[in-house]
Amino acid sequence: MNSKKKYLLDCGQIVIGNALSAFAIACFALPYDMVVSGLSGVGRMFNVFFGFSITGTVTVFNIILFVTGFLMLGKKFAMNTIVGTVTFPIFLGIFEAATGLHHLVDDPLLAALCAGVLDGIGLGMIIRVGGSTGGIDVPPIILNKKFGIKVAPAMSAIDIGIFLLQLPVTKTNGVILGILYAGIYSIVMNRMIVMNQGGIQSLIFSDKTKEINETLLEIGYGTSIIHMTSGYLQEPKDVILCVSSTRTHARVKRTALDIDPHAFITVSSVNEVNGNGFTHWFMDEDYVKKVSERTHGLDREKEERQ
Repeated sequence: MNSKKKYLLDCGQIVIGNALSAFAIACFALPYDMVVSGLSGVGRMFNVFFGFSITGTVTVFNIILFVTGFLMLGKKFAMNTIVGTVTFPIFLGIFEAATGLHHLVDDPLLAALCAGVLDGIGLGMIIRVGGSTGGIDVPPIILNKKFGIKVAPAMSAIDIGIFLLQLPVTKTNGVILGILYAGIYSIVMNRMIVMNQGGIQSLIFSDKTKEINETLLEIGYGTSIIHMTSGYLQEPKDVILCVSSTRTHARVKRTALDIDPHAFITVSSVNEVNGNGFTHWFMDEDYVKKVSERTHGLDREKEERQ
């Protein structure tokens, strides 16, 4: 996939993610007077105290923070946030005006659940491709660049501060529902970020390492050989490391045990896997029996392109 096509697909995902996030806030969180984080929470406070439109407030602050980020963090940062800066306020305004969508559910608890799930999916889609909803991301990054303050704690502190500012003008139900909503979207967002990016890592200890390794390569799995020393006998050993998808892990284990029923195998789950066979593909899927005749897949791909 060329870079232009990937950029357009990423932008499309950011737009959809911002639409879902805005829909969750405008149609499920705000109608039930829940405390909300980010610039939506700031907009809610300006609405309560001054009667300003939530969408208008979010738009103004987004523009101010975008310009600040451009001046202090440069063009690259601006390009990464411009889609969210523009689309989130637009979608928020559309859904805020669509009052017929504001009470799709009658139960406030169900509304918090829907808001959390939809916002979590939306934010997860955005973060997966390195995007942003704009606005509130800017101050933590500036603090990190200028003073070395870590981004995650700074962002959490800002969100907590926005939450606390809303407490005096929010009923207890709204506070509890808002906390529930925030907890749900955090869980869903984290799951979305690593969805389909994880795998199973197997370490295979055996006296038939070479045979197992060649069989795994032959049926299409990538492997690495780790040289180690056994703890008890202090003997040199070779261990096979193989990362596979959750769906195909059983075949890896079965292949090893068919060759050596006494093989010692440890299995662990990995949250994210990047590289050949997972996030991109090189032309190295053909098995070559002689090691001396094997080539690196990336090198061969370059040669065939020339």
